[in-house]
Amino acid sequence: MRASIVWAMTALRRRAEPALPAEAELPDASPPALAPLDDRLGFWLRLAQQTAFEAFHRAMSPLGLTPGRLGALLLVEAQPGMRQSALAEALRVKPSNLAVLLDGLEAEGLIRRSEDAQNRRAKLLHLTPAGRALLRRAKVREALVEAELAAGLDQTGREMLLAALRRIAGG
Repeated sequence: MRASIVWAMTALRRRAEPALPAEAELPDASPPALAPLDDRLGFWLRLAQQTAFEAFHRAMSPLGLTPGRLGALLLVEAQPGMRQSALAEALRVKPSNLAVLLDGLEAEGLIRRSEDAQNRRAKLLHLTPAGRALLRRAKVREALVEAELAAGLDQTGREMLLAALRRIAGG
């Protein structure tokens, strides 16, 4: 009896759904015109960010890296012994969110935290040998992603784009 109820409900649902037009009657499948969005900075920034994230993910996910994790490792490499609070400020993330990210990096043996002798509540960050090794591999992949994103831009265009993005980001 249960099967017959399911069959009847399925049949009713099919009758209630509008029939699809014949293939010749299907609307054009081309993407809609972007005229209302074509001059919107936010729209193009979002599309560019999606493109950048997809390229980054393809290259870095095999290494277990996200943009935040890579950014943290790069900054710690550039400034060994930097305070955790300074890293949060540089990455523009809440200290509590950064603490979670750093907990993961520390658990994986990529960074180590030490106490700041001048302020025992502050933590200083250092890369471990494993962190340096991962970063060497990541930099090779990152260079390929950067080249992919900059394809079609000459050096001047790339520099102008970076300058514009920095201004928009307030940096």
